[in-house]
Amino acid sequence: MDIAALQNRFPAIRKWIDTTVDEYRPAARPLASLGFSRLAHYFDAETLKRACVVEIDVVPKPPLTALGLHQFSDFEQMNAAGATYGDVYFVDRARASDESLHFHELVHAVQWRILGADRFMLTYALGYLAAGGYANNPLEEVAHTLEGLFVREPRLFRVEPIVSQHLERVVPALMEAAGL
Repeated sequence: MDIAALQNRFPAIRKWIDTTVDEYRPAARPLASLGFSRLAHYFDAETLKRACVVEIDVVPKPPLTALGLHQFSDFEQMNAAGATYGDVYFVDRARASDESLHFHELVHAVQWRILGADRFMLTYALGYLAAGGYANNPLEEVAHTLEGLFVREPRLFRVEPIVSQHLERVVPALMEAAGL
């Protein structure tokens, strides 16, 4: 994979994200309006305050193959339950009442905030390519792991420090593997 070619597509991907978020912003609801009381035990108040949710029939994903990023065609074609773009995330309307899905997407919102848009996109793409797809992408692995703990474990934990520590380990390893 030509990393420079990937990074050259970031402005177009950011434009798609910004346009999509702006288009759906009128339908976005503050997360707090959904009444998920458990999330406050896991996420900082600022994370919860910033998060907005769009319930939608088909979760939007960037047109990566149209941008020449054919190696992400499986991702683009995936029927996702959710997708996060900064502090706004989209969830499949059929799963909108699933608190664990919101938990998962909030993990990604934290990743976006810590990394910023370009570093998030680069880290996500490198993780996707290194793992051979969505399931083993390190950014997805941590979101799924923490979501699983949220669902199964009665003990409380704070998400932001765990995600931050995970990124401190994963990002340099992915960058080094990519020769960056």
